[in-house]
Amino acid sequence: MLGKYLLLFSIALLATLPAHGYSFTSKEVKCHVCKATVQELEDAIAKEDAHKMVDVSGFRLDAHGNSISKRVRFVKSEMFLTELMEKICEKMEDYLKATYKSNGKFTLLKMIVNGKMNPESSLVDFVQDGDLNKSLGHFCLEVLEDNEDAFLKEFQAEDVGNDLDIKICSEQAKYCEDGPVQEEYEFDEKDEL
Repeated sequence: MLGKYLLLFSIALLATLPAHGYSFTSKEVKCHVCKATVQELEDAIAKEDAHKMVDVSGFRLDAHGNSISKRVRFVKSEMFLTELMEKICEKMEDYLKATYKSNGKFTLLKMIVNGKMNPESSLVDFVQDGDLNKSLGHFCLEVLEDNEDAFLKEFQAEDVGNDLDIKICSEQAKYCEDGPVQEEYEFDEKDEL
């Protein structure tokens, strides 16, 4: 039901906007789509039971002919992550292309955040898009297809960290220009400035 209202709101909003000559590259769009995809995956994973375990067995056998299996956390299993990646691009329907009024920088704006209209809506001009942003889902599929191994590797890591969007979208996929993640440096008492 919320999806219908969001679609109707989006159509009404886009119909009232003046046409501007916004110009942004597909690389910029892919950068923002990649970051949104990482965020959507993180949000979906956070909703799962982090302690749930599953048996992962392959087609390998030990010396006695028994199947070799091991237990891994469900949210780290390749099966779960692959299934999640197959349907996460549907979430791109919740986003609209926009530019910030203050500096003209391109962004993707998620329209509904925590059940309410995104408070940043007043800070942007929405970009009229002939395909009603259907291309965002296609970009998402392309990003995941081209970088599936990178997504799996980072989301299966034991310590995922806070900068997955930079690790995946900038460092590995090269869609974004964000700097590399800097490791925290702890000063010793001798390392005074």
